[in-house]
Amino acid sequence: TGIRRVILHVHNTIRTGLNAFGVLREYPHRPSYDPDAFVASDALTYRGRQPPPKPIFPTPAETPPPPWPFQNMSIYRLMKWRYTGGITKSQHEVDRLVHEVLLADDFHADHLSGFRMDTQNSVLDATSTRASDGWREADVNIKIPTRTPDMSGNYHQLFTISGLLYRPITDILKAVFSSPAAKHFHLFPFKRFWQNTEDGSEQRIFDELYTSNAWLKAHDDLQKQPNEPGCKLEKVVAAIMFSSDATMLASFGTAKAWPVYLYFGNASKYTRAQPSSGACQHIAFIPSVSEIFL
Repeated sequence: TGIRRVILHVHNTIRTGLNAFGVLREYPHRPSYDPDAFVASDALTYRGRQPPPKPIFPTPAETPPPPWPFQNMSIYRLMKWRYTGGITKSQHEVDRLVHEVLLADDFHADHLSGFRMDTQNSVLDATSTRASDGWREADVNIKIPTRTPDMSGNYHQLFTISGLLYRPITDILKAVFSSPAAKHFHLFPFKRFWQNTEDGSEQRIFDELYTSNAWLKAHDDLQKQPNEPGCKLEKVVAAIMFSSDATMLASFGTAKAWPVYLYFGNASKYTRAQPSSGACQHIAFIPSVSEIFL
């Protein structure tokens, strides 16, 4: 008789010390990387977007002063643009224009020489979404039930919807995990506990996906799987989260899009909740069905 091969998986549980709030972590085994160990101090507070200090240049005496009460002509021209023309330029959008466009390190005013909005819109309209970032287009076949069978005895009719734009999940995985954002990903799940310093009792804290029992089990099951041939890399879980909702494309009319978003649960929920974090990935745009289908 053959000798049975038994693989024994031993859990080398690691516990961290208590932090200032009496909270500790318990790992099933020693992690090789902890993203929270490299959090910058400015990421722990929010003071708003601060513009960089402006250099001070001597102003020639012959230069006329800006219109009262503005400090300089740049601010005057910006405020004039704000209060003339269209009425949909909010204070928030003007702040975004200044801090995200005009003060950006890669913004150069000479690049806008000869700029026309209609020309750039034509460039966007002529650009194929499939030409970059892995976008593809496909048709979706839907079986519509019918009351009576067709010649082949099928009680359904095939309806084709064209124009589904999507990105393969594997392409997004490779792109995101190869980007600088991956350094903030939690690759090793753990349990979080709060310890009462008076009696030593502990209470489990459930706050992130990577502290859940489901992730711990998935990670444990993955470690029991054989390695890929010739690969000695660690095996980790990539938590993929989807969401979708209709988006109106204008403040008037009925033009809309139905995007599908992808998030990674490896990032903290506090990071995912920040619009400026770039944690949201577009993975698809669902086309609307035609009136024939309805």
